[in-house]
Amino acid sequence: MEVDIYSCLMVFLRVSAFLLVLPFFSAVNFPSVMRVALSLLIAILLAPLLPPFHADKMAFASLLGVMFQELVIGLFLGFVSRLVFYAVDIAGNIISSQMGLNMASIINPASSTSEQVPSSILFFLAAVVMLTMDLHHWLLVGFERTYTVLPVGGIHLNRALFETIVAQTSHVFMVALQISAPIIAVAFVITLLFAVLSRAVPQMNVFHESFSVRIIGGLVVFGFTMQLTAQHVINYLHRLPDDLLAVAQLMGGAQ
Repeated sequence: MEVDIYSCLMVFLRVSAFLLVLPFFSAVNFPSVMRVALSLLIAILLAPLLPPFHADKMAFASLLGVMFQELVIGLFLGFVSRLVFYAVDIAGNIISSQMGLNMASIINPASSTSEQVPSSILFFLAAVVMLTMDLHHWLLVGFERTYTVLPVGGIHLNRALFETIVAQTSHVFMVALQISAPIIAVAFVITLLFAVLSRAVPQMNVFHESFSVRIIGGLVVFGFTMQLTAQHVINYLHRLPDDLLAVAQLMGGAQ
């Protein structure tokens, strides 16, 4: 198959921006050369399937505008794909707050930033689920399907697009609340129990005594609900290809 150099360049720009935001590939310990090589490989494979892009008939300023549009499209699609990892990060912070582990933070090797321990656990759980269920391949399939509704240089920013992005972002908080709900319930029960004990035994140091119980109870529930958490992540990941296609349709001007 003959590869059009301009089509390959446009696909390379979109997939490069996509991988720049996508988990794993955007990690600081992921080699930049490998990311560029993977983007080039995907561009070479996808470009022959697309209509030729006649850049030789365009002005230089118009060509730069189309290249910028492809970068914006890739960033939008990458942001939508990363939302599930934002959800588990928020859930981990809620769990840390409810268990009293706000001071227990570690360095996440994927981002080189300080994170709460439950957040790191949930991040790697989501990563393992995504890789073991081959959902990253389906994500790339969804990315390839976006060209059927959003050709090169066909982006149209509209109100419906931003409303959809805001709706999907708000859905992140709902998923985070679903994941952390068992820990919140246990923390509420423990707080209620020690509130009653403080009324019965005024000499008791409620804060000191409840601290260890809150941590132990939270860790037990956190471990037993790990399978439920994985199911929430799987349900979200299964919708990602359709979410990418829906966002691409809105960027293509479809209402």
